[in-house]
Amino acid sequence: MFNLQVTSTTMELLPLVCLYLLTRSGTTFAEEGPNVIRVKEDSDVTLPCSLSSKENIELKLFDWRKDGQKVFLYDEGFYYNNGRTGQDQQFKGRVSHFPDRLKHGDASIKINKTKVTDSGDYTCDFPRLQPSQIFHIRLLVVGDLKDRSGENIPGSKVINVEEGSDVTLPCSLSSMEDIEYNFFIWRKDGQKEVFMYEGGFYYNNGREGQDEQFKGRVSHFPDELKLGNTSIIIRNTKLNDSGNYICAFPLLQPRQIFHIQLVVGPKVIRVEEDSDVTLPCSLSTKEDIELKLFEWTKDGQKVFLYDEGDHYNNGRDGQDEQFKGRVSHFPDKLKHGEASIIIRNTSVTDSGDYTCAFPRLQPRQIFHIWLVVGDLKDRSGENIPGAVPKPYVSILYETKDGTLLCEVQEASPKPKVEWQDSAGNILPAEEPQVSERGGRYDIILKTTVTKTDLYRCVATQEDINHQIYTETYMYIPGSSTGLVVAVSAVAAVLCTLLVVGGGVLYFLYKKGYFRLNIKKGSPQEPSVPLNRGSQTSRPQPSE
Repeated sequence: MFNLQVTSTTMELLPLVCLYLLTRSGTTFAEEGPNVIRVKEDSDVTLPCSLSSKENIELKLFDWRKDGQKVFLYDEGFYYNNGRTGQDQQFKGRVSHFPDRLKHGDASIKINKTKVTDSGDYTCDFPRLQPSQIFHIRLLVVGDLKDRSGENIPGSKVINVEEGSDVTLPCSLSSMEDIEYNFFIWRKDGQKEVFMYEGGFYYNNGREGQDEQFKGRVSHFPDELKLGNTSIIIRNTKLNDSGNYICAFPLLQPRQIFHIQLVVGPKVIRVEEDSDVTLPCSLSTKEDIELKLFEWTKDGQKVFLYDEGDHYNNGRDGQDEQFKGRVSHFPDKLKHGEASIIIRNTSVTDSGDYTCAFPRLQPRQIFHIWLVVGDLKDRSGENIPGAVPKPYVSILYETKDGTLLCEVQEASPKPKVEWQDSAGNILPAEEPQVSERGGRYDIILKTTVTKTDLYRCVATQEDINHQIYTETYMYIPGSSTGLVVAVSAVAAVLCTLLVVGGGVLYFLYKKGYFRLNIKKGSPQEPSVPLNRGSQTSRPQPSE
């Protein structure tokens, strides 16, 4: 039996104070990155794709593509490996599906003898399902790594360009000797012959053997040969021009080889939501396309189709519901080879990878544009290829101060990585360690801090309006902030005891062990103990 004196103000503030103190601690949750499969060159790989409903797809249509290339198409039992035409030459004879798994909704495929050029973004699309379902997979095919220190190979240079632009791949002898009567060759991914020069005889003046991909697009600098400059220029770059290039002088002693990594990215257009945007697409030949076919798609969705004057806006069926009534072309520009479109009243869901394809041209031409609609924010859940997942943060106790390490992996385009304190101030850091392969970047950033605080590693990719961060708490003994945090921790414990104790008191109160005397703005009156089970009441004042 006991008395408890409590004011109403105290009862109202207690939960708020406890909530404030308890929420001062931070919790970090891990998020999974995009589905990335990494394999060694020449190995076989399975790209998974299954419907969660497990429904039978033996009589359905599914379509696999890589950066616009046709990898595998299945349509009610009819597919590339049993007579259907249209498969990209790169994948012929190397891709198969799993017929016995179709009844369980499994549209996975297997690629045999993978090559570095198979690296890229793959989509598995069920266009006839409602709603249409698309799955994304990024495949990274890695060549063998070994010690090449004895091969006189200079460090590999990385060049990033936008699709459709021209790029110069540099290659020069440090001796600056005249090579007009010498021999050099450019290759891509160790196989494709890009450009060959031998004593004034080369691909553009009658020599045969150049890979079809580069015909008519590669030239050298004749006036620079006398200075040992064998650089080349590739015009109108395409996404599949990305790769590892070598410039070799096989007849020199010692033999010299130079390496360059070329990364061709899609053109990026950024607009605000609800605005109109023009997506450009033009043939370099400027030929009339009024009687041609061109098609715009976005991540497998049908955006706009034009076929010899027949298109979605004049009665043709098939356009994706998302784009109906919002997309148009420029009829007066068709005669000049322009297939550009305009999308009106854009929304964030319009963001993505768009392709403009001329499937009947020889060779077939495809153009890529990346559209970003909206503000900078965390887009890791939007299945955007290359969007960096949550950074990995660790604490190193190397000195009396604290050292924080941040790691970002498999990002494209290259992100900006920085450390910030709880106030948002950017912290000084060491030179970042950057490694790159196939246009994907791994970055490690280290900083040293001297006070207790909540720190965050922030990764930003402005090209795709993506920003993401991971927070970590760092305690530095003796710092003033540490004292505040320690006091907060003690307060949190006390609040926990108060909450638990309050529950016990409430239970005793409901059972009649005591009575609360709560008065607002007046002196407290003494409370009279109540005997459990009795009818004792407050004594009446005497007259």
